[in-house]
Amino acid sequence: MYETGPLRDVTGATIRPGGLALTDRALEVCAFTIGAQLLDVGCGAGASVEHLRSRYGYDAHGVDISPTLITEGLSRNPTMRLEVAAAEALPFVAGSFDGILCECVLSLVEVPLKALVEFVRVLRSSGWLILSDLFVKTETEPRDYPRGAVARDQIESWLFQSGFTIVMWEDHSILLKELAARLILAGCSLDGLCCGTSGSGQRPGYYLIVARRA
Repeated sequence: MYETGPLRDVTGATIRPGGLALTDRALEVCAFTIGAQLLDVGCGAGASVEHLRSRYGYDAHGVDISPTLITEGLSRNPTMRLEVAAAEALPFVAGSFDGILCECVLSLVEVPLKALVEFVRVLRSSGWLILSDLFVKTETEPRDYPRGAVARDQIESWLFQSGFTIVMWEDHSILLKELAARLILAGCSLDGLCCGTSGSGQRPGYYLIVARRA
């Protein structure tokens, strides 16, 4: 659903609520210097990577599990550093990056804690992590967390276990509502957008987290 079709028609190249404006909000907190080494995990066709390079002068790389999206990005801009890789197995040596962006991706990963531990491995000491994604705002069923959106305290627990300190948490659920409304007007299904929470008695929200590695 992220490679082609109505969702991309509505969201544009970033394929997530808030788009690049939410990315810019997080970058204000991190205050990277020009030339900082950044990695966008789940980069899609590289829209954020291009933004990081052209607007801020960062040395940005991107990985995504979709060969189709990586090929699309490189076809558009062959100078970008994009490659196919999973969040749980990054093809970089330890301490490679000053910051990682993982925007609307963690809820799609099979084992989120494994991905976060991998982020710690490739980040330098005091490196930054920018996360934005769906979370569960209201629970009416026993807490059994499959792949998909989970509650805020579970996300915080994963971050703590993997070695991160949360610097900022912001609720941007209004952006999810706005995107849902645009999708409905375009005649699109909301099933994928809700990441498994639809019909479960759970109300999805959307967060922005800035965290820091020890």
